[in-house]
Amino acid sequence: MGGYGVSIVGSIGTGKSVWLNEIAWSYLGAGAKVWQLDLGRSFERLTEKTGGQFLDIRAGAGVCVNPFSHVVSITDDMDMLQAVTAKMASPFADLEAFQYQAIGTVIKRLWDEKGNTMEVTDIRDWFARGRINDDDPDDGRLRDLATMLSPYARDGAYGEFFAGASNIDFEGDHLVIELESLKRSVALHRVVMMALLFRITSQMFFTRNRQKVFIIDELKQQLGGEGDATLTRIIEETALRARKYGGALITATQMVEHYYATDALHAAFAQSDYIVVLGQRRESIEKLAQEGKLHLDESRKRLLASLGKEDGAYSEAYIYSPMGEGVVRLILDPHTLLTFTNRYEDNAPLDELKALGHSQDEAIEILLQRRGGRAT
Repeated sequence: MGGYGVSIVGSIGTGKSVWLNEIAWSYLGAGAKVWQLDLGRSFERLTEKTGGQFLDIRAGAGVCVNPFSHVVSITDDMDMLQAVTAKMASPFADLEAFQYQAIGTVIKRLWDEKGNTMEVTDIRDWFARGRINDDDPDDGRLRDLATMLSPYARDGAYGEFFAGASNIDFEGDHLVIELESLKRSVALHRVVMMALLFRITSQMFFTRNRQKVFIIDELKQQLGGEGDATLTRIIEETALRARKYGGALITATQMVEHYYATDALHAAFAQSDYIVVLGQRRESIEKLAQEGKLHLDESRKRLLASLGKEDGAYSEAYIYSPMGEGVVRLILDPHTLLTFTNRYEDNAPLDELKALGHSQDEAIEILLQRRGGRAT
């Protein structure tokens, strides 16, 4: 019945991160592959628990996302490579058709010459000549592309993220990619996000023999507030095709309104068979009802308004699904809750204990002893 896509809505302090951790942990326990894109390190302790790969993509971290490193078929991946390179050249507007097609031509020429060792620098240097073929007349539009791609070349401001071979292991069972540090560089964040979306979705559609889950937290901040046809296509295709390959797209944001901000955001919401709503302010509930973004009669409004959360005990949510709807509670044991929580009151003492040489599990047990066995 339908697909397995999920949209989760939870304002600050309603337990959204804990729910996402529990979902990822449960899927991993069932043998699924899980990829997670995050802002705010909400899944760092889970990654340590699972033995997965946690990547904090930031300056000086030594993380390379060169999109050419993982290409198997240039024919299959050309759309992705062309779109990512075009986004580097013009992150906030579409290129003119000539420049976009020129990027595709040069990528193919360089791939035939260098294969997986090619970099953005190679594309920049080719366009710096002002021509595609040796006997072509000089074309300023191509030189413009060279200038526009320069920030992503080896000697550019963002070169460290794209020079050399990609060192991200997309094959592992659990991969968490933290992008908080890139938010100050809007253009860089958008390019990296697109490259990661393409690569993860390619992995999702590669086989049909295993469950796969792609979780994107803080969806609006991740995809941005501007319309982008390429991002919309990626999200929509992932949501529509995932079920055929044993996969699911799970997204989360703070308000239902966020899912209506752009076509890409709404594509994720529109293709979700499961809607999970955590605590919302009464004003937000009334607004949702008035604008028709959720079908809310008086009884549903009362139920949404009644959703509660008791720190250290439980968190409630209202779930819409093909099988029915109703209020559910997430109840976790104290150790698991401290593994999943992202509250400052928990993070600070746990980080201090780990800095003293304790393992994560040891730090959690020590903190529980201090609190008399309670998580809070």
